[in-house]
Amino acid sequence: MTTKVDICNQALSLIGADSITSFEENTSTARRMRTVYDTSRKALLRLHPFVCATKRIKLTPLSTKPEFGYSNQFQLPDDLIRIINANTEDYSVETDKLLSDQQTLNLVYVFDNKNEETFDTLLTECLVLYLASKISKAITGNQGNSDSLYMQCQELLKQAKAVQSQEIPSQQFFKESDYSIITSRYG
Repeated sequence: MTTKVDICNQALSLIGADSITSFEENTSTARRMRTVYDTSRKALLRLHPFVCATKRIKLTPLSTKPEFGYSNQFQLPDDLIRIINANTEDYSVETDKLLSDQQTLNLVYVFDNKNEETFDTLLTECLVLYLASKISKAITGNQGNSDSLYMQCQELLKQAKAVQSQEIPSQQFFKESDYSIITSRYG
């Protein structure tokens, strides 16, 4: 069972710092980790649509129409981090609303996954490196170590993207039926 404290302790271990038992303990290290953990997790989720943090939902328009520009507005989910697909390319996001001319929206999005047990192992590893890079200078005084950890995180994020792209089938732009015109014409 992976917890946020486990993830933080892995980050602390990378920089040679003492581990913590909880975010509530009265140490400067626990306070630092408590301060950076949630924003770091959300930032990584925003950088890449990890499958473990992906949801889909059907949205219906609100009764209140936008003042101009679009015919409908939709309430975005409270846990939205990033939109992946909204089944239209013609939309605008304003605060917590999505404006569009569509009558319904099939929204695929990255949600604010707070359950570390469901994290992909590469998301966990990226988060460990990212946290370590953010707290390293404050704890060790070494900016070079912080920069190195950040670069390692960026490289691992690229690898995570590559791995995930291999697991998700490519989008098929043409179906077999699309070729029937060609085969009937050219036999």
